Amino acid sequence: MRTHYRSLVAAWAAGALAVAGCTGEAQAPARAPVPIATPRPSSTAPPSSEQARADFARVRQVIDGDTITVSGVGTVRLIGVDAPEKTGGYRASEPFGDRAAAYMRELVGGKLVRLEYDGDRLDQYKRTLAYVFLEDGTCANEAIIRAGWAEVYRRFQYVRKPQFQAAEADARRARRGMWAF
Repeated sequence: MRTHYRSLVAAWAAGALAVAGCTGEAQAPARAPVPIATPRPSSTAPPSSEQARADFARVRQVIDGDTITVSGVGTVRLIGVDAPEKTGGYRASEPFGDRAAAYMRELVGGKLVRLEYDGDRLDQYKRTLAYVFLEDGTCANEAIIRAGWAEVYRRFQYVRKPQFQAAEADARRARRGMWAF
């Protein structure tokens, strides 16, 4: 958001100087505003902390084990995650739904996250489909599966499906989360 704001201020300042007749030396044309989600340069240098933070947004609410809301994005459905439904939704509660929601709330609630996309950007309910990454690099999608509070969503193809299936197999073997009962 800061990057976008700064580029708007720079564009405004360049326009104001041109209108005021302050030409100085050769003027560069005014730059267009930079989109909020700018791709990272392909250099080997790590991104600046300001650039890295610009790629993150805050989780506003955890709806259930596989759905959250993110500032500036809206409702996000975690790709590849099939968590049990919790109490109080439009469907009947499923066993472990409240525990799955509590796990996700502890994992990402109020934290900064980065979204990655794979295939369709929206589902049939107009939710953004994404992999959700915490600042430390943890993939929340995989973490809830590995903790045993969700299963792999098997219906669709997506890039991380094999690693999610391995995480579920690990959770089942170790009898974590809902697999302990």
